[in-house]
Amino acid sequence: MSIDLSNLFSKDETVYFFDGEIVGSDVNLNLKEFEVLDPIKYKGEICKVNREYIINISTYYTFKTNCDRCLNSTIKNVKSSLSAKLEDYKKMQEEDEEEEDIIYYKNDVLDIEKYVLMEVLSSLPMKTLCKEDCKGLCPLCGTDFNKKSCDCIVENIDPRFEKLKNFFDKN
Repeated sequence: MSIDLSNLFSKDETVYFFDGEIVGSDVNLNLKEFEVLDPIKYKGEICKVNREYIINISTYYTFKTNCDRCLNSTIKNVKSSLSAKLEDYKKMQEEDEEEEDIIYYKNDVLDIEKYVLMEVLSSLPMKTLCKEDCKGLCPLCGTDFNKKSCDCIVENIDPRFEKLKNFFDKN
């Protein structure tokens, strides 16, 4: 979806509201671990503050992935938001991008889906758990500790000291 900003810039309106969704066929995040299940929904507003325009976007989506501890399939709902300054693409080379969050438009048209997908990518969790207290898998036999326990004896040796383990053995 593209937003035509020419009406906003030419009138004295101070707020412009928008919303939409990106359906699965348009979502191409190239991520093997994450599958977006429902359309990505977004809504937002563009506000005129003094002589600047500020854009606020809220995104909502559901994804499917495997738990990082027990490897069971899990589904998570995510809500994230983005707030940034709206600038003309021509100013991109003039300003330092590190200063603040900036969203660029070109020829008074804003490609909102591009920035929504960037927000989705940046809001994906680094570690996903099926539940907060997931116990994971046994490193020896692979038993799912959430379902049952096993009789394996796991020695937790600091890898920095593992070579010293047999230091005093006289074989």
